Amino acid sequence: MHGTRIARRGFLAGSAALGAALAAPALAQSRTPVRISLNAPRDGSNAAFFLAAAKGYFAAEGLEPQLDPSRGAGDTLQRVGSDTYDFGFADFTVAVQFNAANPTAAPLGVMGLYTRSPIAIISLSRANIRAPKDLEGKKLGAPATDAGFLLLPAFAQITGLDRSKVQTETIDLALRESTLATGRVDAVTGFDSTTWFNLKRIGMKREDVSFMYFSDHGLDFYSNGMHVSRKFRRENEAKIAPCVRAMLRGWKDAIARPAEAIDALVAADRLIERDNEIERLNWVIANQIVNDHTRAIGLGSIDPGRLGRAIDQVAGAMQLPRKPAVEDLWTDRYLPPLADRRI
Repeated sequence: MHGTRIARRGFLAGSAALGAALAAPALAQSRTPVRISLNAPRDGSNAAFFLAAAKGYFAAEGLEPQLDPSRGAGDTLQRVGSDTYDFGFADFTVAVQFNAANPTAAPLGVMGLYTRSPIAIISLSRANIRAPKDLEGKKLGAPATDAGFLLLPAFAQITGLDRSKVQTETIDLALRESTLATGRVDAVTGFDSTTWFNLKRIGMKREDVSFMYFSDHGLDFYSNGMHVSRKFRRENEAKIAPCVRAMLRGWKDAIARPAEAIDALVAADRLIERDNEIERLNWVIANQIVNDHTRAIGLGSIDPGRLGRAIDQVAGAMQLPRKPAVEDLWTDRYLPPLADRRI
């Protein structure tokens, strides 16, 4: 009798294990696929999303994420605006332009993250570019989809820079830093965390690099946040809040333990230089995310009044065909409660 009971328990345990194994693929298949366009190539600035995936935060919400690199904000918004991707991590100021030109296709911002814009005109110190007017007579290079390049008309209008006196050259995103380092251009536009760490990787020293921030010259913008496509809102609206929740959990963990986020990134891309990307993530956290503004309103949120002022600045300076309303660009209805977003 005793031996029979043991055998039966063993049989039941084996059956349960077999049933779980057979059910696992079905459970995975039942998850909603979510295509997410990142802000840039895979690096420390987007490592938190890989951490959320590695720790099962998406899976726990019934989601199966696909995290793909991009060529910048313009590229990401085109992807999400065309419904090729469900979510895109992109700059809110570029979203103003996209919405003005594509009101029936524009995605909706559902999660803020960068509360201080990292957009800058970056030059080598020897070029002596310290103020906007110093760009006149110089050559500026940028990828066509770069947020800083797209916002250059607004920067020029507000600072008095004569763009007709600035020679511009379109360069590939992957070649931006090497083009600057070799002197083919005098300056480039870019995010500080992207351009500086790419320059550092090819041997540049911090004292050799100068940053002229848009935010220091009257353009107090929000920057990167998560935007959702219209198609996903129509077909899977119930999954938006769970997706935002998973992403914010990843970011809270990344802020607390940056090295853990980079481990998840390296697991996804073995070519990642771990030490460099830990530095990049720490830079983003300190310079773009964690500040008094975020502590006051919580991770992921946006002040509608501040966003409205940015819309006015961008629309006016760039003479956009229409000025989007705040509600065209942003909603907080998919965010978790403030208590869950405290940092």
